[in-house]
Amino acid sequence: MKYALALVNIKGLGVKTFSYLVPDEMQGKLQIGQPILVPFGHQGLVNAFCVGFSDYLPGDFKVKKINRILDETPLFSLEYLKLLEWVANYYCCDLVTVLNAAIPLKLIEKAAKTEQVIEFVTFDGATKRQREVLEALEKTGKTQLTEFEKAAKTTRATIKKLESLGCVKLTSEDIYRNPLDVLNITQTEPLAELSPEQQKAYEAICGKTGTMLLHGITASGKTEVYFKLINDTIKAGKTVLFLAPEIALASQLTQRLAKKFGTSDVAIWHSSISDGERYDVWQKLRKHEIKILAGARSAVFAPLDNIGLIIIDEEHESAYKQTHPAPRYDAKIVAQKLAEFHNCPLILGSATPDISVYYRAENEGNLFELKNRYNNASLPRVSVINMQEHGRGAYKNIISKPLQTAINETLTQKQQVILLINRRGFATFTQCQACGNVCGCPNCAIPLIWHNSDQHLKCHYCSYIESFPETCPECGSDALKISGSGTQKIEQLVKELYPQHTVARIDSDILTRKGEHVRLLEQFAAGEIDILVGTQMIAKGLDNPNVTLVGVISADDSFNLPDFRSSERGFQLLTQVAGRSGRGKFDGSVIFQTYNPDFYALASAKAQNYTDFYNTEIAAREEFDYPPFSKIVRVIVSCENNFRAEKSAQEIALRLGTMVEKYGISERLEILGPSACVIERINSQYRFQILLKNKMDEKGHNFITSFLSKVSMPRDIKLTIDVDPLDIL
Repeated sequence: MKYALALVNIKGLGVKTFSYLVPDEMQGKLQIGQPILVPFGHQGLVNAFCVGFSDYLPGDFKVKKINRILDETPLFSLEYLKLLEWVANYYCCDLVTVLNAAIPLKLIEKAAKTEQVIEFVTFDGATKRQREVLEALEKTGKTQLTEFEKAAKTTRATIKKLESLGCVKLTSEDIYRNPLDVLNITQTEPLAELSPEQQKAYEAICGKTGTMLLHGITASGKTEVYFKLINDTIKAGKTVLFLAPEIALASQLTQRLAKKFGTSDVAIWHSSISDGERYDVWQKLRKHEIKILAGARSAVFAPLDNIGLIIIDEEHESAYKQTHPAPRYDAKIVAQKLAEFHNCPLILGSATPDISVYYRAENEGNLFELKNRYNNASLPRVSVINMQEHGRGAYKNIISKPLQTAINETLTQKQQVILLINRRGFATFTQCQACGNVCGCPNCAIPLIWHNSDQHLKCHYCSYIESFPETCPECGSDALKISGSGTQKIEQLVKELYPQHTVARIDSDILTRKGEHVRLLEQFAAGEIDILVGTQMIAKGLDNPNVTLVGVISADDSFNLPDFRSSERGFQLLTQVAGRSGRGKFDGSVIFQTYNPDFYALASAKAQNYTDFYNTEIAAREEFDYPPFSKIVRVIVSCENNFRAEKSAQEIALRLGTMVEKYGISERLEILGPSACVIERINSQYRFQILLKNKMDEKGHNFITSFLSKVSMPRDIKLTIDVDPLDIL
């Protein structure tokens, strides 16, 4: 073909392609998916992808030549490109944005700087010092120079000089370094024998395709069913994609997979692995040398071929949805499309499934359940402490007497405790006792959070930081008081109550130190930590048989948000964290502290009864046409000028409403708003939202995205489109 269609790596150009002349020396070499270097206007040479070919141009204009091919092996196939195009269309963003999310641009840079292997040609012309360097390299076998290793600058300079003299020759070679090699696994573990209930679920899933839900209570052994299905898939010569909701859990999962199936066939993919590791995994994927890829949500975009099975564990977790930046994709939905492309099963697993997922699985006959814990272990006893009665007698009005007693008994028996409070920081607001003013973020419409560890007030949305004020900024009074509780305060109170015991905290604040989360979890698993305090991060993935008590400090927190999913999120969190207790040979117990003990979601969590919660929740969803009875698209208009943001949102809603009325679909496509967002201002931007309830499935979705893709906004106004939003805050 004479011309190549190139997708240029510049945001804002949408899915447009640009034609370039294929030079004679590239004829027969250029392939779809290859990264290339092309001239683009005043920007000079830019990275691009080859996405097609043509033999003619639709017009008479001069075409520039492709400068060079950055990597001879395509970064993606035509089928892979189709998946990314579907993601761009579904989430109403341009293909370049999706490509940037799916294929890290640094990989293209790596492709242009492949590892260099030194071939010794001759020592003629080399100085004595240069000969010594070559001899040392040859003797030690260190004949590879890569940009990933920390080679001495003098050595690099020597090699470059010798190459120019013709003494050595540098050739490209891909070297795969497996991060799992540190596990030193010499022999794999056998698969566990399935219980009758697990075997029944396994046999029911075998041979089926499409999306299925494995609903198993906490500690029911869903992972062992996964492993059996993985083993079958590998034996059939196909590959497996296994997703976990968070990086720490993905790392734990990868280690378990490596112990079962060996390090050579398993790889990990998530946003925190190094550029070198990411490049190596990508290269091995393209060579079809990996059988099982585990990772967090971004792994759904890895170029895995011949997929025979996709598993998404803890499918209810919000971490599978990317909320910022675009594309605001949900890995579960992308995985469904990926499973369609490969005609393979997608297994979603959870003890507390997403309401919409459970509804569809039940109605489509794709629901499989594990109702008992593995080895018939008993569920933990759950107690509800009414803080209206026990609050005054509680330590600092926070930790009730019954919870203190339970902690004492657990520690006396040399067992471990988990305490959950789903708020980080020390105090949740600072208020003036004289005038009632609450210290708020100057950029966002929320209170500042006091962090005792570094003595600052912080905003958890825009990262604004200030010192504690000496006087009230409103009235000048010095009667400022911090109130509310976060993980830092609970950690301090627990240390005061139990000074002889080791207490640790896990929340997103500690993630600033790389690997700290994993290190603390390993210490907890080894019994080096007696009491673990944390946010929702400790509610999943912990399988410590010595944990026999879980306490939830404020069980009401998740239920008090003005969002249609708040009851579901709260129920899931309480049920999941309760499931961390009593997973070994000792009986477990759970204590919920609450001011509203009769709330239906909390009562269902106490009973560990998903069915009761689901029946109540699905009736409310149907009454108000919330998912699964509709699909929601959230449109947010933001601007530093409050008036302009509101007027722009009103104009969009009016134009869309006019079209909906024109086509007579107002009953099936409901427009709510515009209205101010619950959090009215973030990062100095005033925010107004329009909620679109689509009851027309794909036709309605295409109607909405077609309209929104044509909306043009002034530079000072930002339009955010969130398909299937996690919340409406």
